[in-house]
Amino acid sequence: MLLPTAWFRGSPAWMRTIWREVAAFGIVGAFAFVVETASFNLLAFGPPGAGLLRATPVTASAIATLLAMLVSWVGNRHWTFRNRKGPIAAGEVAWFIGVNLIGLAITAAPVYAAHHLFGLSTALSDNVARLAGWAVATVVRFRVYRGRVFTPHRAEPSEVHALSRRRTGAGRDDRAWAGCLALMAAFCGYVVSTVFHPGFLTADSVEQLLQAQGTRPVTDWHPPVMALLWRILIHTTGALSAMAALQAALLWGALWLLAVSVWKRTGSRPLSLLMLGIGLAPHIANFTGVVWKDVHMAYALLAVCALALFARELPTGHGRARWAVLTLGLLFMAYAILVRKNGFPAVLPLLPMLVIALWPRPGRRRWLIAAASLLAFSIVGGVAVSSATDPLAVRQYAQIPLDDVTHVLTPQEVRSAAEQAGATSSFANHLGVTAENCRRKRILWDAYFTCYPHNRGYRDKIGPHFTSREADVLVKMWLQQMPHQASGYLKYRARTFARLLFEGNLRYVSGTFPGTPKNVRVDPSLDAVMRSYVTGFAHDLSWLFQAWFWLAVALVLTLRRRWPGPWSREVRLLGLSSVLYIACYLPTAPQANYRYVYWPALAGTFALTLIAAGAVTRRRSLGTTEHHEAAPDWVAVDGSPPPSASPGASPAAKWPVKREATTSTVEGAQPPATLQHGDDAGC
Repeated sequence: MLLPTAWFRGSPAWMRTIWREVAAFGIVGAFAFVVETASFNLLAFGPPGAGLLRATPVTASAIATLLAMLVSWVGNRHWTFRNRKGPIAAGEVAWFIGVNLIGLAITAAPVYAAHHLFGLSTALSDNVARLAGWAVATVVRFRVYRGRVFTPHRAEPSEVHALSRRRTGAGRDDRAWAGCLALMAAFCGYVVSTVFHPGFLTADSVEQLLQAQGTRPVTDWHPPVMALLWRILIHTTGALSAMAALQAALLWGALWLLAVSVWKRTGSRPLSLLMLGIGLAPHIANFTGVVWKDVHMAYALLAVCALALFARELPTGHGRARWAVLTLGLLFMAYAILVRKNGFPAVLPLLPMLVIALWPRPGRRRWLIAAASLLAFSIVGGVAVSSATDPLAVRQYAQIPLDDVTHVLTPQEVRSAAEQAGATSSFANHLGVTAENCRRKRILWDAYFTCYPHNRGYRDKIGPHFTSREADVLVKMWLQQMPHQASGYLKYRARTFARLLFEGNLRYVSGTFPGTPKNVRVDPSLDAVMRSYVTGFAHDLSWLFQAWFWLAVALVLTLRRRWPGPWSREVRLLGLSSVLYIACYLPTAPQANYRYVYWPALAGTFALTLIAAGAVTRRRSLGTTEHHEAAPDWVAVDGSPPPSASPGASPAAKWPVKREATTSTVEGAQPPATLQHGDDAGC
């Protein structure tokens, strides 16, 4: 005992400090693990009887994890690194959260490698791999805690901080944090892609996949551009999962660009992390890997918003870069229009958002070029896709008048109206049967799929479709009857829209859809994890998955004249885009489905995040203003009090003065130079 003690006392001070910190760090980590495990079991399963959160295990797990992180923060801050403790800084919190996320990835990486690279799947190999990952993650956490998280913090007034950033190469720090954000976004995108691999499919998705593979002819019931893109991805990569991976990459790429833009504007790491967190929200992550046209449109529009915020941070000049950003944004808008027939109203407010972000005063010529280019991209893109796929016309638009006439008119009136519009006796009888079926089954909408008397196997040929004559008859019936049935029509559409707003369903799409092809199989355990995560929040926070909530958010965003922070215009335009998109479903809603408000939910979440970031930025700027007002503006060079100046005399002529920002400097920066009166070039 004496020998080790003498050796320990004779060792360098830094070694003794690290040994104490390592031991304390291990004890705190073990205690945090016990707190997380015990709190989860307490909330979910006991004490005796049902736990408080037994019905919502996702919430119980989230609370347990937060408690463990809080224990880790308090223990390491006030015990392990107590001699390095300073005032709590936002950057330290950001590093703490970031390194814990990275630690999760490091722990999971060896398990993934053991399964997918070495083919090891025994309990022993899993535990050994997890232990190795845990050891590496612990070392990384300790190193980052000691070097980045728990470090003394020196006060830095904003003007000295900005001056020092310019003098000490703050661009390197910007690039380093942008790189960290990119790594976190890539990791999150990879995790999401793994959970949804090879992509969750619905009935619409299966139809698009069969068209992409050439098993069925391409039709215009679903967007041909999406079938063409999927076909290209399959031929290029040889994998059906490429489409789901592309969706995840587009979402997390856009979120990364938004996070970097917020970081450049505010200098706040937590706010940039909050922007990345949008992709992990349950009402956003639920459809990230579902191959759907609604998801494609939403992510394309989010990419336009990301380009707009990125454009605001471009330095003066860079004309070619601005035109390149405009072109890329217009391509995303055109794709959103082509992939979703009613996406055009949602695009309209985003066009001025992008143009004004690129040129605060664009002028008539740039407005005309932008609008004409969007129209040209949409038309030329549609023609090019049609030429490449040669889609069959199925006249989906006839489904809307079919719903209206069969629900507003009585079955006998439907038959009479069909004969008056020139329908064949067979089609008139089909329409009458449709109206009878909907009334008997009390079905409110989607009459073509739920009430229409189809022939057996009608989906096995080319999918659902109307003949040209049938579509013309339905349109003619609507034009002849609805003006005389205005009251009934308005009541019917009010009922459908109310159902869409207040009875939205399909909050989660399972990866085991009955019609999914045999070669598309998802991991049932990962499917169960994602289902538990989404449905748990849907049970506790059901309004997140309701159209009425996002419509209310959109209206508030649009109608308020000014929002705090630098993104007031963007917030209002996002609200307007959501309002216009939801309004399109007033005369056309075919069912109550959450996917119809997926873009408003994404846009609303993004706008609320911008508002939060703007409020924090405004509060900081107000604090900086108060600091400037309290500090003396002018002092004598030699420290003596200023003499009384005669009226009209210039202070610079009678009294040599200087402005002192502060005596504190950024660590590693040169002290700010003395600024003579009138020399504000460095301010």
